Formats: sequence, structure tokens, C-alpha cells
Amino acid sequence: MQKNLVEKARELLNANLITTTLSTVDEDYNVNVAVLTVLEMIDDDRIICARFGADRTYANLKQTGKGVFMVLVTDESKQTKDGIRVYVELEDDITSGEYFERMQRKLAQTPYSKFPLKNCLVFKITAIAPVSTLKK
Repeated sequence: MQKNLVEKARELLNANLITTTLSTVDEDYNVNVAVLTVLEMIDDDRIICARFGADRTYANLKQTGKGVFMVLVTDESKQTKDGIRVYVELEDDITSGEYFERMQRKLAQTPYSKFPLKNCLVFKITAIAPVSTLKK
């Protein structure tokens, strides 16, 4: 993966912006998208994510294991967009341990702190692409 895209993904995912989504599909090709904002890119090929809702997305992940995180950043004054797409495969689904506790602490510092953490999802990054591949 290109170093500049890895660094951009890390910066945008770790910012936990409200424009962070995870798109998934089930075995019958029914798609779903959820806003997931409590996550962390912990190294160049792993993301951990707190799940306290997003039941359809979770069900899709359990069926197919595949998803795409997208973070979109816009500048309305310049009418521009930027962002990143991070293709992932579900690697682990945990309810205890270091990553789970890390996500519990992170969740506690958000507006969603009243929701109990159901599990911590561990993703392997399979590809990274910019939001737009159009040339200027």
C-alpha cells in the first residue's frame, strides 16, 4: 500500500470524525452503511473499532467479513471534497482483553459513553484508496 495513503487513512480514521462510515454487504447482497466513530488505526494494516450498536452492519460482517470504511471531508466554501476509503476484512470479534479495554476507554470519552460496549471488532486492512480517483 502506498505510504501516503496509509498515513492519510491513519490521520482521518483516528480523528473519529462524524463522517466516518462502514459499508457492508450480506450473503444476499443486501447492503448497509453505519456511522462508526469510535475506532483507531493501530498500525499500518489493523483497525480496531468499538461496537455499541450497528446491528445490521455487524450481522453483515459476521456473514461476509468484508467492509469499507469511508471518511469524507468537505470544504463547502471551496466546494471541494477529500477523504479515504479503507477496505477491510473482519479478523476478530472480541469481548475482553487489551483492545476491548482500549475501546472502552475511548468510548467513555465520547457523547456515546452511556451505551455499553458490546464488542471490539478487529479489522485487517486489505486496500486503501482515495475518495476520488479523478485527475485534476
